[in-house]
Amino acid sequence: MSLFRMLYEILNQNGWDFDFDNKNEIIKLDINGVNTNFHAFLLVDEEQESLLCNTHIDQKIPHSKRLEVCDFMSRVNYELANGNFEMDMDNGEIRYRTFLDLADAVPSKDQVLNILWNGVLGFDTFYPGLMKLVYGNCSAEEAASFCTEEDT
Repeated sequence: MSLFRMLYEILNQNGWDFDFDNKNEIIKLDINGVNTNFHAFLLVDEEQESLLCNTHIDQKIPHSKRLEVCDFMSRVNYELANGNFEMDMDNGEIRYRTFLDLADAVPSKDQVLNILWNGVLGFDTFYPGLMKLVYGNCSAEEAASFCTEEDT
């Protein structure tokens, strides 16, 4: 069974609502987070035996804030163990990327769900700080710190 078919079956058996593109081996899910809603794209590369999850938001970063957002993402990415933020500097699209290398391995249900949830939860954790930076009067350093402060 192909990796794409395995992924399709795992999501289907777990009751996920999703769209898929067989030709390009892409599955799209819309997921409600705590702080915003996300579009997750699972991309299968059969040849490389890998699974990539790109988690997007609808908002685009205004041109005037893109360099500050790069500073924020660099600060946040430095501490991340699984996944990273990326931004298209031309159009302001921001995403959180997670990756699963499956060289000669069959993915488990938990691995598939983890790559998906790691992207959503990772993005959702830092979304409030990102919005404080973009729409508030907050520096990249303050925005990153805001996301990692522990409740006391």
